[in-house]
Amino acid sequence: MNPQALTALESAALNISRGALLAVWQGRDKSLDPMDALLVATIIQANVDVATSGLDEQMAFGPLDRPPPDMARRRVSISRVADSLDLRFETVRRRVNRLKAKGVIVADSAGVIVPESYFRTPANAATVTAIDALAALTYRRLADLDYFAGRPLPSPPCHPSEHPYRAVARYFMNYALRVGGEMRLLCGDYMNLLLVLNLSYLNTVDLGDARAPSTDTDGAPLIPDSEKTPISIAALARESGVPFETTRRRLAKLAENDICRVVGGGYIVPADTIIRFAVTLAPVNEMNLTRLYRNCALVGAVEGWQAKPPLSKAS
Repeated sequence: MNPQALTALESAALNISRGALLAVWQGRDKSLDPMDALLVATIIQANVDVATSGLDEQMAFGPLDRPPPDMARRRVSISRVADSLDLRFETVRRRVNRLKAKGVIVADSAGVIVPESYFRTPANAATVTAIDALAALTYRRLADLDYFAGRPLPSPPCHPSEHPYRAVARYFMNYALRVGGEMRLLCGDYMNLLLVLNLSYLNTVDLGDARAPSTDTDGAPLIPDSEKTPISIAALARESGVPFETTRRRLAKLAENDICRVVGGGYIVPADTIIRFAVTLAPVNEMNLTRLYRNCALVGAVEGWQAKPPLSKAS
């Protein structure tokens, strides 16, 4: 990709999306192993695809107290889950059995579901509310950069009496799984993705959302490497929740593959890596962000966010 072909708005949107994906990860159910949490999210989305395929269904099952009932959930096979995440069947089967023993999922010969009871808990209500708040914050960060000026959002066909928290959570998790899946392909696997996202975030956490062309990045709208803060292995392990030795080994391999770089006793994700990744990620992120917020607008969520005072810009 020609560095000048990446626009400042595309670069800023990728930066904001990175923060949103990390926030979803950090807000996951901490009682679950990180990979188990990814499996549960994938199974949930597959279970409700048919039940929430249209706008009317999304709105019917949008309020916080109205998750789709078990009879509307479609079981998904272990092989389909494994294929969607590019994981070995046996790995997914073992994890599904463990989740079944914990009561998180129900599995039988027809497939697996995350049952309605999982969604009828205060913990799940708090998670769904937090995802809606994250979607609203991400919307405002993009709007502050005039992202929607050339991407006007539709008006809702009706005005829901209750905020569509669950519809927003489903749309946002679908976005996260799609874009995260593309990022995973570039990083090798989901653990590498977590480390790269966190590393690039920590490198530039205090430098704001806007991106402008720089002579230090061949004219690309990126933060120059000279302005990034190198992050130690210990700090990245602590932030990512990954054991130190696992983080050390994976960073060394990522550096061998020119995805990250050692600088001043720490690591950075350099501008040339970000440009290389942007070839794939910029158009994918653009398409999925647009779909996410068009859907949120149609169910009345954007209208609801605009009626509330803005939240502070949490990272």
